[in-house]
Amino acid sequence: MVAWRGTIEVLTRAARELALIAPEALRWPCFLEFEVPRRSRRVDAVILADDVIFPIEWKVGAGNFDRAALWQAEQYALDMRDFHEGSRGRRICPVLIATEALPRANTEARRPDSFVQAVEAATPDELAATLLRQWRANRAVPPDTIDATWWEHSGYRPTPNIVEAASLLYGNHDVKEISVSGAQNLDATVDAVLDLIDTCRAQNRRGIAFITGSPGSGKTLAGLQVVHTPALLRGGEAAGVFLSGNMPLVEVIRAALSESARRGGQRKQDADREVSTFIQHAYAFRNQYAENDTDTPPEHVVLFDEAQRAWDRQQVSRWTRGASTRSEPEILLDVMNRVPDWAVVVAMVGSGQEINSGEAGLGEWGRALRESHPDWLVRASPSVLPDHTAPPGGRLFDDRPSAPIVTPDGRLNLQMNVRSPRAERLNQWVDALLRHDLDTARSAFPDPAEFPMVLTRSLDDARRWLRDRADVDHRAGLIASADARRLRAWGIDTRTLRQEKSWADWFLKPRGDVRGSDQLEIAATNFDCQGLEIDWAGVCWGNDFVPSVGLPSEWRARRFTGTSWSRVNDERAQFILNGYRVNLTRARRGQIIWVPQPDGSDATLDPVDFDRIADLLQEAGVPLLD
Repeated sequence: MVAWRGTIEVLTRAARELALIAPEALRWPCFLEFEVPRRSRRVDAVILADDVIFPIEWKVGAGNFDRAALWQAEQYALDMRDFHEGSRGRRICPVLIATEALPRANTEARRPDSFVQAVEAATPDELAATLLRQWRANRAVPPDTIDATWWEHSGYRPTPNIVEAASLLYGNHDVKEISVSGAQNLDATVDAVLDLIDTCRAQNRRGIAFITGSPGSGKTLAGLQVVHTPALLRGGEAAGVFLSGNMPLVEVIRAALSESARRGGQRKQDADREVSTFIQHAYAFRNQYAENDTDTPPEHVVLFDEAQRAWDRQQVSRWTRGASTRSEPEILLDVMNRVPDWAVVVAMVGSGQEINSGEAGLGEWGRALRESHPDWLVRASPSVLPDHTAPPGGRLFDDRPSAPIVTPDGRLNLQMNVRSPRAERLNQWVDALLRHDLDTARSAFPDPAEFPMVLTRSLDDARRWLRDRADVDHRAGLIASADARRLRAWGIDTRTLRQEKSWADWFLKPRGDVRGSDQLEIAATNFDCQGLEIDWAGVCWGNDFVPSVGLPSEWRARRFTGTSWSRVNDERAQFILNGYRVNLTRARRGQIIWVPQPDGSDATLDPVDFDRIADLLQEAGVPLLD
């Protein structure tokens, strides 16, 4: 209460000062404790100065403008810009007030081309002058004054993570309600799949649609939306099933949906059974129907997530001990060929994300269609068809087949990064880094104000950086390559989650629970987190993937066996590279990359290797943590 009295006194004094200099300020509405919808947070004060928005963060009793407080004020402003409909397209000028601080010069440059300006640090005595200066610099002439009542009640649409999105869709929301502004391609992709379903149902045909896109572009979200489309519901039950060979993804989403249903009053066993009907492990589906060729699935639509990870013939043969010599794409297509009347397979394919041996990639689906199912209708983006540069994961067909009938559909390629809408350039930066194209990487490096990304040689500093940014709404976690085995020297064991199968705990347990990612003790690997995401990532870079010495410059992948490192074949090297692609694209808001700095006493941890990694990352644009 004392703090609020002081805050109101400061605002009142500032209002009096403004009234003398700029009487029009008397009409500026002020909101105290403005609640951010669907988030456990409030902005201390928001002033609507005609068409300029001032979110004000107070630090009562603070004697300095510390970096964490400046960052918090900036995040509020960026969230308002990105997700609050009333603030979209407006100039937003965040202000941080430290009540006991001495005046200081604001050193951050204004961003004249940005809707969000740099945070202004002000003492209570400077508030009026700060507001007046920013108002004059950012207002339109004539002003397009914001209607305060409309602004207060306008919608707030934060971009959900994949677990939140699944929960919303499970609650019968539409993808249009939960997708980030500007991701219209996501809606179009869903429409493209529904068009194929309508065609196959009307013509008693079978078809397959390939949804492609870079990491974080919304492939899984589009697939979940299709499963829950009202047109596919039969008596309240889904006519489609969502399959994934990604066990962590299935376990995490199942656990989240089941817990949500239990909070709604369902018994645990009923909730678990209901959730398991529409999201299933691909291998369980495969085993059930492949082993009995007279058994037919009840669903007409099957969605296969991470379809590039489907097994090839050799891997299936190894797993079944020779009982089957068909690849997973062949098996799935054969199974859906049994469904009466019509059927549609929707394959979500991540570009360049094959991370393990036996993963067939997009080309195996093309081979299975051409050789075994030439009567199927095929829809795919032109980017994975002949006459286009092959994407990182290869093409569906390398030449134009006479059969099956292939219809190019650009709507099936997702491009916007809905995982991290503030880092549109992140995927470009990662691709350039992994190609060793440092000039392109530097030019594509994400705007630090939008997507902070820094480098450190200290694990303690990395943890501190992450803890400063994580809160009740924003999850942080450590991520490492599964092959970075010698990170164990710093207490980072890359086998824990997989051995314990504790993915749901890591991704879902709240802050303060030692099993959760926020504890920053257990690292998720590329196998644990593919298809999933966290807000703030600490990417732990191991010496399984180091720059080569000499020219031409390239990455050198290796694996640790026994007591030493050994070279790997080209296929394994590609898997390790793709694993780093996965790890570097898990963060939604920002990330810190930790490159260890060993003392040279351990022969398996050559300091020169780690120094080369750190140097290369800096050449690619990543700044050292101050």
